[in-house]
Amino acid sequence: MSKFQCITCNEVLDSDAMMRHLSSTRHKTVIDAHSEEEVSCEDCQNSNVHQLQIIRFGGEDMSLLCTPCLNKEYAASERPSTAYSLSNGSLLRFWDAYSKVRDCCCEECGNESHLNVNSKKQVFCDDCLRKKSESVSKGFISEDSGRFLYLFLGIKETTNASRFKKKGGRRLGRGKKGKKAESVKKPKEKKPLTVHQQLAKKAYENKKSNNTIEGDSSLSLKSFKGHKAASESDQSKVISSNTKNVPSARGKLHGNPQGKPSGKADVKSQGKSHGKPQVKPQSKSGKLPATNNKPATNSKNSVSTAAVPSKRGNTPKSSSSKFSPAVLQGDETKRQQSSGGKQSGGKRSSGKINDANLSISKQTGSKINSGKQSSGKLDARRSTGVKSKDSKQINGKQAGNESSGKQSGKQGNKRNDTKQDNGDAKLSSQSTTESTPVAEYEEGEPLREMIKYVPKLTYSDPDDYFNTYSYALYLEEKLQNKFLQNFQITWPNNDKETVFVVKMDLNNNIELERLLPKNALKLGRPPFVNLQPLILATQDESKVWYTYVKEFQMNRRDTTLLLELYPWNKIKLPIKHSNDQMKILPCGAQTSRIYFAMTRAKNPRFIDLIMGQKPIKQISFTNRLNYSKDNFNESQKNAIQHVLNNSVTVLQGPPGTGKTSTIEELIIQMIRNFSSWPILCVAASNIAIDNIAEKFIDNKDGIRILRIVSDSKESQYNKDHPLGKICLHNIVNDQLSPQLREVQHKLRTGKAHEVSKNQYNNLSTAQNQIADRYIMQAQILFTTTITAGGRRLKAIKELPVVVMDESTQSSEAATLVPLSLPGIRKFVFVGDEKQLSSFSQIPQLEMSLFERVLLNGCYKNPHMLDTQYRMHPIISEFPRQRFYGGLLKDGVTDEQKSWPSIRYPLFFLRCDLGNETKVSGSQNGLRGYTYINHHECQLLLQIVYKLILDKKVPRHQIGIVTPYSAQRDAISELLVQDRIVNPQGLAMEQEIDEMDPFDAMAGNKKNSINIVNDIYIATVDSFQGHEKNFILFSTVRNNPLGKIGFVSDARRMNVALTRAKNGLILVGNDHTLRNGSDLWKDYIDYLNSRQLIFADMSGY
Repeated sequence: MSKFQCITCNEVLDSDAMMRHLSSTRHKTVIDAHSEEEVSCEDCQNSNVHQLQIIRFGGEDMSLLCTPCLNKEYAASERPSTAYSLSNGSLLRFWDAYSKVRDCCCEECGNESHLNVNSKKQVFCDDCLRKKSESVSKGFISEDSGRFLYLFLGIKETTNASRFKKKGGRRLGRGKKGKKAESVKKPKEKKPLTVHQQLAKKAYENKKSNNTIEGDSSLSLKSFKGHKAASESDQSKVISSNTKNVPSARGKLHGNPQGKPSGKADVKSQGKSHGKPQVKPQSKSGKLPATNNKPATNSKNSVSTAAVPSKRGNTPKSSSSKFSPAVLQGDETKRQQSSGGKQSGGKRSSGKINDANLSISKQTGSKINSGKQSSGKLDARRSTGVKSKDSKQINGKQAGNESSGKQSGKQGNKRNDTKQDNGDAKLSSQSTTESTPVAEYEEGEPLREMIKYVPKLTYSDPDDYFNTYSYALYLEEKLQNKFLQNFQITWPNNDKETVFVVKMDLNNNIELERLLPKNALKLGRPPFVNLQPLILATQDESKVWYTYVKEFQMNRRDTTLLLELYPWNKIKLPIKHSNDQMKILPCGAQTSRIYFAMTRAKNPRFIDLIMGQKPIKQISFTNRLNYSKDNFNESQKNAIQHVLNNSVTVLQGPPGTGKTSTIEELIIQMIRNFSSWPILCVAASNIAIDNIAEKFIDNKDGIRILRIVSDSKESQYNKDHPLGKICLHNIVNDQLSPQLREVQHKLRTGKAHEVSKNQYNNLSTAQNQIADRYIMQAQILFTTTITAGGRRLKAIKELPVVVMDESTQSSEAATLVPLSLPGIRKFVFVGDEKQLSSFSQIPQLEMSLFERVLLNGCYKNPHMLDTQYRMHPIISEFPRQRFYGGLLKDGVTDEQKSWPSIRYPLFFLRCDLGNETKVSGSQNGLRGYTYINHHECQLLLQIVYKLILDKKVPRHQIGIVTPYSAQRDAISELLVQDRIVNPQGLAMEQEIDEMDPFDAMAGNKKNSINIVNDIYIATVDSFQGHEKNFILFSTVRNNPLGKIGFVSDARRMNVALTRAKNGLILVGNDHTLRNGSDLWKDYIDYLNSRQLIFADMSGY
């Protein structure tokens, strides 16, 4: 099938899709993508496709004429009825036939006139045919017969074929192949491409190359042949024959001979469904009996939990309290597939603290004195301390397409109640788990059901790797999204095929309405897009298949998807299963980028890296470099040298050791001395990227830089932002026409209903063209890890160098996105495995690639920046010795970091009064709890008074950190209401950063920092990467049992103790902390030995 390119927007589509595109956008000019020939009138070269028609004169000839030329040449009574135009949806479909007729000539001499054709479609002129033997010349008919085209094109001859005759017979001189043919009119000379056009052409070619998956099947929707999946009623033969055309309770059609939709889709499940598959009875433990679908354990590749650092702190030993299937699957949040569903707004968007309704009560059951509710988002990340001995191995369960099948078959087959979708996020689980108590999890702790999915350190082959992560992604998506149940599957006839078709109704389909923001269909956005992953599963989830949308078609009534298996699937399609035995899990945009990255991860430089079985080569060589600054220490210089000499560098950067300055210098050296650009600089968070980008904002070398942010962050990075002038979206917006800016304004201000589909397409086209130009000319690109997999970087042919900062905060799955980009020759990991990593409910998705290559030993000698310049030496002493084994040195003195009139840079304020308060909440259908300590909140307020009033510390130099989100919000509310801290009564602002995608899934407010009159209040996790002159650390936990939960985690403790430059004040119960873990015992003993624990602030 021919492909066509729209000259206006460079879109390349097949004939049908291009005609739809031209009709909706009113773009006028297209070319044949293969021959680059313009589709235009053969008389006047008019290229407006809306005026063109291909006219067939019976079996005699075909012509491509514009309407004016046709009217001029033929009267209304003389025109043939066979005309192919854009208006009747056939113009481009018959382009190949027209070209074939136009270019027709004798196969031997190239003569265009007096031609003859036979049934084999051989064409000879009269002269050449006379030279053939009688046996060969038999069966030829002349072009004068009026039947030439019927035989030549294989068209069925009609009875009125000779009714219309073309004036002058078949037209000559149009063909490309005729040796003696002369052009009727001089064709237009091709103008040389402008610089912008050349860039646009390259961008198109690069996008085409970078946006494809090499599948195993060559089938398309048009060529696919198969059989519809049988219904349950067909298989069980329970439904009587007089009712077989009636839709089932699930709203699917069964046995409708016309294949027509029933009009309405009843998606409610009421009572028992007829013909449901038999489900094995549950055992007393609530689990299904073991099946033989489980893959065998791969002991070679399975790593015991003792070898992998834990990220969950104190894990309860008891595993008897399991989350019920209803909790695991029932109440998921609405899927935010598009950028429009993400958090948006200014950098500091005004927001209320109580962003979720929680029941807050003390352990005695009494309510809080204030009577106010606090935020219940359970959002602190889980930690990595030493894993408890009773944790289990993964047993290879995530290594294949088959799951453990622990969910109740009854629950798995039950339909999602549509009543849950009416804006109510609460799960009505009583109907399914009335007798099952709902288990609770502590903030930052994993689901007990998921503890078994521990990370593996090595993999046998790429398929093993991709299957392992595919299943982990499936488990994560299952916690966030709802399965689709309303669809019709068409299986291939052969189980060796890797494609199948799924059809879904668009009208009144609540399941699809969840996937699309408002007005999306009006603007032509389909519910699914090409390359989007959809995970097919059996109802009991014992088997899963990872698929992606290879092709789709959408009309007003339904959408049809051609799904293809990813190459690493291990089991064949279940072509004998019915619709009702299957369900489909859609994946979000971020997970989609990770799956796509897996298909592109073929760079041999990095395959060994992710397999983890071969040592990574490290070359040592000293280059002669002229450093841009003269204050680099030896560890920084050695790191820069190593990056220049090796394809993979792992650089450890403890807090305050000048990671950003080192990254800046190595980028400058690569551009100056090695001409290695474009260089992509990524990190999990925007703050880390911004810190590096700010180093280049006023560079004297004239280096071209671009900051690319996600759609949801564009309003935050406006022109007034320090990086505003280098942000791609600001540059693009400045170059839009006034009309397009008005369209953009309507879309951003909730007036999308006023925007036509044509206006939307014109805006997108203009934005893409401008963006492509700047991206292809940039030397340094700054963006987040996941945004690197978006549409913008697809325009680049290759990215020779990638630098990833804060590598431990990017999960390995997310790291695949930049790692799989085209043309990478150097990859630099910069991070600190002693600090916090990303959080996920699935342990497999928590470990970073940075950590894994150090743990499995394939990277033997990582470079470490060994001098810290941030902290006062008294603050840094314990972290340097305990967390970094004495290898980290101080690069500053006491005098340099001392603050006037403050005697104790490190200060612990004992808070024995007031026990912690347990705060319960619900999120994503899971019951969880966090903690508040109101007495500590009051003490923190007094400390803030002391700093502001007595010590004259500016508010913007103060930060308050705490492990728990509820404590963060309680402190924020207290400061907002206080007239000394906040005399003007300013509303609280929030700074919400992007983090790893699985961090985002953990909670909408997980990475938020509350700001009250310039004072920052945050969880420890969200404050990683930040620093302040003075840090107040509220430890919260205060109980006689010495339980401190994930506060005991070494990495979280390291982050909390290393944020302050001049002063660190801890507030807490030293007895509870001392009894909570050996690490805190050592720290409290250290403070006691230095006499730094105080009962009040009088001596501060």
